[in-house]
Amino acid sequence: MEPLRRSSSLQAKQRQQLSQGRPLLDLISNDWRTNPKHGQTFGPSSCHKGQRRPSWTMIRPPRIRRYLLLYIVVVIIIWYSYRSSVKPRWEEHDLLKKSFDETIAFHRGRYGENSRPQFTDMVQVQDLEEHLIPRIPDKDGKNKAVDRRLIIVGDVHGCKDELVKLLDEVSFTPRTDHLILTGDLISKGPDSRGVVDLVRSMGASCVRGNHEDRVLLSRQDLHSKRIPLASSKDRTSPHQSDLAKAEDRDEEPGETYRHADARDRSLAKLLTDKQAEYLKSCPVILRVGPVDGMGEVVVTHAGIVPAVDLEKQDPFGVMNMRTIDVVTHVPSENRDGLPWTKLWNYYQSHLPAPQRRTVIYGHDSRTGLHLDRYSKGLDTGCVRGGRLTALVLEPTPPKARKKQKVRQRLVSVPCRDYRVGKVEGKGQGEQGEKKVFERDS
Repeated sequence: MEPLRRSSSLQAKQRQQLSQGRPLLDLISNDWRTNPKHGQTFGPSSCHKGQRRPSWTMIRPPRIRRYLLLYIVVVIIIWYSYRSSVKPRWEEHDLLKKSFDETIAFHRGRYGENSRPQFTDMVQVQDLEEHLIPRIPDKDGKNKAVDRRLIIVGDVHGCKDELVKLLDEVSFTPRTDHLILTGDLISKGPDSRGVVDLVRSMGASCVRGNHEDRVLLSRQDLHSKRIPLASSKDRTSPHQSDLAKAEDRDEEPGETYRHADARDRSLAKLLTDKQAEYLKSCPVILRVGPVDGMGEVVVTHAGIVPAVDLEKQDPFGVMNMRTIDVVTHVPSENRDGLPWTKLWNYYQSHLPAPQRRTVIYGHDSRTGLHLDRYSKGLDTGCVRGGRLTALVLEPTPPKARKKQKVRQRLVSVPCRDYRVGKVEGKGQGEQGEKKVFERDS
């Protein structure tokens, strides 16, 4: 009977404590208060002393709101990242993949499949001499190109002083180094003829840029024979007659020609036969050859259409392209569209390794230095006060040759801004050459 009395007494005591508002936690009679394995202990009166209750009791409503707010923020961040980064790349990848769909090509036709006329006044493709390419010596030591370097320079545009500084910066040595220019040696800058004479004296290679092409066409037009119409005087106004006379005298009526046309014709008059022949000898595409880590290297002025043989490339497109149509692969000199480098790099990355090519080009000064896996853009806007940039291909030091035998190194020098005002040409002969430099690329 004694245990029953104690039990009923205890229950009465608990009911009394509950009626007084004591928490149920104080009524637990096991050893949770004194045993360290239960963590921090709380005595019977601990809740009345302002101490913290156990955190595992429940998640209170304010904490639920904080978790919900954090969840919403994370969802918004993920959605924005997907819309701004992941989705555009995904769509672009699908677009590039579809651009090489042979079914579409069969039904719609594709650029480069039709034959094109042969141009007799220019060199389409030219191969660089093999001994000029830097290579690591063979085991028998017969390879003589080990100490050679290729110095590939972006658009010079008549900036001779900057070109000299750049060659000094890379310690150019004609005996072991070979200079290659990506086109647009001339025009816009102060000393176009001086640049041509300098690179000729070094035995440099070059490709034809859009400015060389325009100047050479202007020079051909100036030296062509013209047969005037017998009735031209009767059918033209006085102003048109004066214009015809000015053209016959090879003069430039400033109010009737765009400045770029007048500039090209003015420079065309000043070129000597040797200078013009050197520019004419520059091919549209220079095939350098295989370089370790780059595949087959080719140098052009503006770009190349993928999946089209070099011999079938359109010279105008190679000298002027900036974008390309994804479906037809027709290149364009406009900036509205897909940059040709994206299509080119996608195509090269899906070819077998021995068939891959790397294009080194200039022309696009607004984009500036643009280095991708299989395309290297070197026009950094020297004539506009930017920099003149060179890509140096040289043998890798012996300690690092296990990974790559030929390394790529960028070197650049700052340039003056030649766009504003009139600059007296340097080394332009007795007549000199005055020019107003434009902002176009």
